Amino acid sequence: MRITNSLFYTNSSFEQQKAMKNLYDINRQMSTGLKIQNSYENSGIFVDTMRLNYEIATLEQTKETSSKAQTFANNTDSTMNQFEDALEQFKTKLIQASSASNSTTSLGALADELEALKTHMLNIGNTSINGQFLFSGSALLTKPLNTDGTYNGNDENLKAVVGSGVELSYNIDGQSLFFGRDNDYNRAVSTNVKMYNQSKLNPNVMTEKDGNLSSEKVYLTKDDIIRDLVGDTNEIAADDPKAVFYLSGRRSDGTTFSTPIAIDTSSKVSDLLESIGIAYGNSSENSVVTVSMNDYGQIEVKDLKPGNQLLEMNLFGAIDRKALVGQTGDALQVMNSDNLLTKANVDIIAFNKSDFATSASSPDLVMRTTPTSIAGSFALNFPIKDAATSNITTTTSLQNLFPSDVDHLDFGATSFSISGKTVQDLMTAIESEYGLGAGGATLLDGQIITNNSTIIIIPMNASNTLAQGDELPDAMNYARRGFEKDGNELSSNISQVIKSSNNYATALTKLVDVAGVDSLNGKQLVFDFTDKNGIQRTGTLNLDISDTTFSIDLDGNGIATSDPTNPAFNPLFPNETFSIYNGTGGLTKADEMTYQQLMDVISMATSSSLPKLGVSAQAAIDIQTAINESTDGNPLTDGVAATASAKLGVSTKTAEYIQQVIDFGIAEVRAAAIPDPVAEAKAKASKDEALINANREEYNFHLNIAKNNVNVSLDYKGRINILDKNTSETKIDFTMYDKSATDFTGISSTALSFMANDSVAISNPSIDFFKDLNSMIEAVRTGNFRMDSDSDNPRNIGIQNSIDRLSHILDHVTKVHTTIGTYSNALRNASDRATYLSLNVQTVRTSVIGVDDAEAYLQLNQLSLSYQAMLSSISKINSMSLLNYM
Repeated sequence: MRITNSLFYTNSSFEQQKAMKNLYDINRQMSTGLKIQNSYENSGIFVDTMRLNYEIATLEQTKETSSKAQTFANNTDSTMNQFEDALEQFKTKLIQASSASNSTTSLGALADELEALKTHMLNIGNTSINGQFLFSGSALLTKPLNTDGTYNGNDENLKAVVGSGVELSYNIDGQSLFFGRDNDYNRAVSTNVKMYNQSKLNPNVMTEKDGNLSSEKVYLTKDDIIRDLVGDTNEIAADDPKAVFYLSGRRSDGTTFSTPIAIDTSSKVSDLLESIGIAYGNSSENSVVTVSMNDYGQIEVKDLKPGNQLLEMNLFGAIDRKALVGQTGDALQVMNSDNLLTKANVDIIAFNKSDFATSASSPDLVMRTTPTSIAGSFALNFPIKDAATSNITTTTSLQNLFPSDVDHLDFGATSFSISGKTVQDLMTAIESEYGLGAGGATLLDGQIITNNSTIIIIPMNASNTLAQGDELPDAMNYARRGFEKDGNELSSNISQVIKSSNNYATALTKLVDVAGVDSLNGKQLVFDFTDKNGIQRTGTLNLDISDTTFSIDLDGNGIATSDPTNPAFNPLFPNETFSIYNGTGGLTKADEMTYQQLMDVISMATSSSLPKLGVSAQAAIDIQTAINESTDGNPLTDGVAATASAKLGVSTKTAEYIQQVIDFGIAEVRAAAIPDPVAEAKAKASKDEALINANREEYNFHLNIAKNNVNVSLDYKGRINILDKNTSETKIDFTMYDKSATDFTGISSTALSFMANDSVAISNPSIDFFKDLNSMIEAVRTGNFRMDSDSDNPRNIGIQNSIDRLSHILDHVTKVHTTIGTYSNALRNASDRATYLSLNVQTVRTSVIGVDDAEAYLQLNQLSLSYQAMLSSISKINSMSLLNYM
């Protein structure tokens, strides 16, 4: 092949440029320390390097994040040390206060010191670092605690990302710290009335007649007998009737119960305690509770299942002083325990007392006929107040027998005013009404005796409604309590606890999940209340398997009905019952009803914003009349008046839906007349839908108005709060209770309780940090060593129980402290791990993209020599001429 100058030049130039590029590349690698500068130079190296760069950046971010989180956790840890130190000081002072040698002055001084420690702990709880509060959960900029100890933060954890899909918590939220639950603690409740041995307290009555023995205040023990508990009217123990103890509450599994316990007065108190345990589910093979009596004669029941918060108890006793030996007599009233109030010979023994308002009174003061020992005769017992039956004569004034609100008595067609009347006047009126003739009604041992078994006498008040009698004795009133009022806010005292989880209920919780029964179908909750305008009302929530309704007595006749066919129907107040709608606009089933729906009803009732049934029974008649008149072909009947009547008193939107009901109803009738089955069916479906919309719209319309006036909510412990938004001092009073509250048949019981004179919780798995501390300080200031029903706060647990509860709080804080320590260690480990991995990845990255200096230098030398050799060769070739070949 002939090599021309041009070819030689081209090849020489190419090789020179190639060599120069190689020298440039190796020089650049040596100066930068990198194998490549651009992705196109080596895609494999580029991809691996980018991946490793991402890993290094992630690990560096992890180091930074975990370091900041660890700093936050360490600050929290240091703050928790201060909490524990303050609590230890608090406990020392509390133990010091438990000494009986303390004077009132020294107790006051100790209380002041405890108050100062509590304030110090409030300040600790509000600790902030760099503008971020440690105990507000994720609401870092929100001050967690108010001066009263209420919490403003949330229960969310702050989390640091320390890896792909790996997060570590690094804070303690205030909800867990101040209101947490410890599942290794048991709930225990106790009666608060100190019980004395009546034989030693009243020896001159119960043991001898000569009056030589001195009275002693000796607390009751479990080894005493029931006679020592209930007392006696004489020294003869052999003539005593049985005592009856009415026990109600909630068992460990969440079921509620009401049961009477009849027991001989010769039995030991320990037998009563055993019977209480059996009522809660104890058996010879298994115990679910322990029942004991403390040193003050108070009965304590402890749930043996740790972490359980369901246990409740109410207990009161009754004994008929005139009953036969070994009999219960009038002390046993299982159908309605309120009947005990009509029995003057029955004494009530109190175990629980509270300072809650008693808005309920004896709600069933009806004189019933009962068979007497005289064959063929029936007796009418007086619903008397403070009179002994043996003192009642024919000349006894009726106003001295009946409670203060009784104005007249209704029986048959007679309305008998008691003003200025005597027992004889009443008997004469009974004889006249029932045609018994003179002498047909007689008085025997404080009872009116007749031979007519159909007589029922109903005491009525001045408003012509059922008389409610005097307030119930505190000991007897378990669940019919008025919510506590403070300014414009009312609150209940019973936490709504979910049976399956022991967590507090929320607005979305179903009532049945808390109720002590399997199903709420057929249950009724009674509302006794005064609305925001100061008007007293009574309503009933009727829980039904298909349509839960609320009935309210607007006209005060004692019966709430919207049925025009009912004799009690009042055309001036025709809409007294409405359905409860759910979120989708459908009717609410009993076991689907939520606390939010219940609170909505409370809001509507107390705000006096009551939804009329969009299409009430009367409106339904008017609608049908309007449809008939519009389709009968008679020009004189056009349905205008009936349409106007159907829309009367409802909202504008509801009236529009009612108009649609009428229009589609007319279309349905006309389609049926053609006939056109398809059009008829379509019109009927549209009419039914409009009917549903009318009822739902009316409900929601009034609900929205109600919420603007009265807000009802559940607090952090599942208790119902009612807030009157329009005033600082509300007129609202509110009581809500199960209608079965007085039923001791064993068939029914209080399924749900909201405000109760229950036994006091002296131990509970949950804590309420600052509220518990306030209670302890109050116990010290007042000198209550144990619960005392006669103190200013009968539900204060006392200093002795406070020491145990403080130990629980201290243990809880220690557990939380341990948790933050665990978080801190985990974060430190994550940071160390990220540092170690980062070094490893950087080493790998260097091996992938980094240049080996020795190898590069050797390669540079080789390339330089090659380049110089190439230049030398080119130079020699270029210097050759034709003479070199000749």
